[in-house]
Amino acid sequence: MKNTVRILSSRAAEPLLEAIRHEVNVEVEYLAEGEGDIVERIACTQPDAVILDLFAPRIDAVEAVRAYRTLYDDALTYFAVMCPFITSRLRNELNQCGVNRIVCRPYNERAVTEILVEAARIKSMSLAKMKNSGIHAVHNIHHMYVVEEAADSSEMERAIEGIFRELGVPCAGVGCRYLKRAVMLAVGSLNSDYSVTKCIYPAIGAEFGTTPSCVERRIRLTINEAWRSNSGATIAAYFGNTVDNMRGKPSNCEFIAMLADRIRLEMI
Repeated sequence: MKNTVRILSSRAAEPLLEAIRHEVNVEVEYLAEGEGDIVERIACTQPDAVILDLFAPRIDAVEAVRAYRTLYDDALTYFAVMCPFITSRLRNELNQCGVNRIVCRPYNERAVTEILVEAARIKSMSLAKMKNSGIHAVHNIHHMYVVEEAADSSEMERAIEGIFRELGVPCAGVGCRYLKRAVMLAVGSLNSDYSVTKCIYPAIGAEFGTTPSCVERRIRLTINEAWRSNSGATIAAYFGNTVDNMRGKPSNCEFIAMLADRIRLEMI
């Protein structure tokens, strides 16, 4: 496999993964026994494949896969579930919730290798698709946004980082980099009808070598963390009545747009 395959796995698959690590290009993180929020762990880790034990203590593999697929609308992450036996009803339930592969006893290295090969194939296809669409997205960005020409980018970065500190946005992590880049692109927009979803996410994805959905997810998690760090008080005071009171916190688009407006005013 040419690409490194990033795996998030239960401990049940550890002996098999360790046995084949010398043969394949793989990075593995293991779930803690009885780990609480698997869905959030998957979202933060962004693995290429997830291997779960169907009967792990205090872990509902079926519900975790279903919740992740539903919440993040992610069809690219490869899910495999290990179970000691299978019935037609259980197979249907696993397939319906979004499991790609069911591994039954006897567990063997070949089954895990096939999981990695399939995950690598999906990753290669998604990266190729992203690259092709990303060329178009970047082409549009170069025509819609003139960030580098509109203002000194280093000055803009310092201004954005200053606001991030005030709002409690975590500076470490890829989510902060994505969010900062999104604000910079929005600041330099010459078109008030720009779309965060259709233009900015694909452009950032192409720039950083990831998918638009991963960009959106990382930015959302970063905003959520900032909101939790100060109970929303600082952000609410900062943005005033522009935040939807019913929802309680700004969406990605609202957050990016409001920060972009603030930066524009500061740089006049």
